[in-house]
Amino acid sequence: MRLNDLALGGLSATLGTALLVASLRLPGVRGQEFGAGFYPALIGVLTIAAGAGLMLTGLRQRGVPALRLPGWFTDGWAVANAAILAGAIAIFGAFGETIGFLPFAVVLLFVIQWRLSIPAPRAALIAVLGAIGFQLLFGKLLRVPLPPGLFEGLL
Repeated sequence: MRLNDLALGGLSATLGTALLVASLRLPGVRGQEFGAGFYPALIGVLTIAAGAGLMLTGLRQRGVPALRLPGWFTDGWAVANAAILAGAIAIFGAFGETIGFLPFAVVLLFVIQWRLSIPAPRAALIAVLGAIGFQLLFGKLLRVPLPPGLFEGLL
C-alpha cells in the first residue's frame, strides 16, 4: 500500500501535532532548563515540518491516486496469509495469557507450514521443536516474560 505525498504529508503532520500536544503535558524537571517534553516536542515540530514539505510536494503532483494498493493485494493466497497473521496476533493478544505462548506457538507454526504445503507429520515435528526452541531462547536465555498459560507451574 502506498499513499501519495499529499496524504502521507497530512498523516505525518497530524501525528506530529498529536505528539507536540502530548509533549506539552509532560511535567517540567526542577532545576533543568529543558523538561521531559522537550525532545518529544522537538520531534513533533520536525514531523509537522516534514509533513508540510510532503504536502507541498503532493500538491504539485496531479492525477496521482491518494492510495495505491500493491499487486499482491489482488492475490487471494497472499491476502489469506496476511489475514492469518493478523488473526493470530489478535487471538494471541486476546487469549495469550490463558492459552500461553508454547501451545499457541505450536499451533501457529503448524498452520503456517500447512499453508505452505509441508506434510502434516513433518510440520507437527517442526512446530513442536520450533516452539520449544523459541521458549528456551526467549523465555530462558533472553528472559523475555512469555505467558505460561496452560503450562503454569511447569515452565
